[in-house]
Amino acid sequence: MLSAIVITFNEAEKIEKCLKSLKFCDEIVVVDSGSTDHTLDIAARYTQRIFIEQWKGFGLQKQSALEKAAGEWVLSIDADEEVPEPLAEEIIGSVKSNLYSGFMIPRKNLYGSKWLRHGGQYPDHVLRLFKREAGRFTDSVVHERVVVEGRVGKLSNPIVHHAFEDLSSMLEKMNRYSSLGAEQMLKNGKKANSFSPFIHAMALFLKDYIFRGGFLDGREGFNVALLKSLGVYFKYQKLLDLMRNNKSAKGSF
Repeated sequence: MLSAIVITFNEAEKIEKCLKSLKFCDEIVVVDSGSTDHTLDIAARYTQRIFIEQWKGFGLQKQSALEKAAGEWVLSIDADEEVPEPLAEEIIGSVKSNLYSGFMIPRKNLYGSKWLRHGGQYPDHVLRLFKREAGRFTDSVVHERVVVEGRVGKLSNPIVHHAFEDLSSMLEKMNRYSSLGAEQMLKNGKKANSFSPFIHAMALFLKDYIFRGGFLDGREGFNVALLKSLGVYFKYQKLLDLMRNNKSAKGSF
């Protein structure tokens, strides 16, 4: 049995394409964190396994979805992703194997309708298919990952990821993720100084845009490299703010 798990929040514009592409799965589990749009109405067309829970962070939310899955194998997919038919067929064949406990899947990241082939955007392997009893999610509030006990293989057909709709949505996502990332770094005991934001941002931009060839993707490649580096810049700046606030709070006692 193969279960698909998806976490959602106000994904009405994207969720139907995602869930429609999961019809090959035996079960679809949706864990929603209180959507106020039509996400739940759309999800109900594809599954009765819908749960509404308070937001706990990406890692814990996905772990909650995993614990509700009944399948021997689990496919974790985001609401802005789709499983094309060739990948679905490859997944169906792969879960019959006893050689592996999980599989990395390449991801085809799109900027609008453009496939980003450079700058670290492809093949962008992610571990999304795994045996339920062998896998668990880290408890990170952002940039969570699956940890699997056992051998991990690779599939050849990609997930389609509608990663970057336009500049406005990218800015909104960058601001939200940089805040979550700063909180996670503080929780993990990470430190920063006045030079950290600039150094880390510049290093990432040079890595993605120059050394990984992001410039070959034209304007879209530049926008992605710039926004990613700005995200890192703001993450470290926000970490500095959190460190100062903590220091001020301790000094007030």
